[in-house]
Amino acid sequence: MGIQFSVVTHHPSNQRRTLNAIMAILTGVLVLLWPEALYYILGSYLVATGLIYFFFRAPSFLTGTTILAGVLIFFFPFLIPFLFAFFLLMLGIGAFLSGGLTGFSVFPILAALMLIFFPDIISYIVAFFLLIYGITSIVSMFQAARKKDDIIEVY
Repeated sequence: MGIQFSVVTHHPSNQRRTLNAIMAILTGVLVLLWPEALYYILGSYLVATGLIYFFFRAPSFLTGTTILAGVLIFFFPFLIPFLFAFFLLMLGIGAFLSGGLTGFSVFPILAALMLIFFPDIISYIVAFFLLIYGITSIVSMFQAARKKDDIIEVY
């Protein structure tokens, strides 16, 4: 008698990735334009991201903690570095577990560490992360679409 394990991988739809990328870019720009409204912008971003995760059936732990972090930012703005760092760590660890050691797994973890150690420049760290995250997501979607077109099928 043995124990049998199976691993099921789920690739996110392009709609979810596109929404996440556009929202990250817009949020990054808003944070750069109005850094004094960081907790409104970041709280809204996390709640909206959590709702996108919910509607596209992402894991419930990721969905729940993202929405919870966004709501907590509204009530406790002084916790922004820790709550957003927690969100980034979840993204980085999730990316590492699903795709290995790539830029998508290392970059959020580095940004989370920067948020913890340099809270004075939190607006710039958040804006930089969101802009880079959104742009690289869009670029990777275009590269994946181009690779599909380059495949030559032999019958």
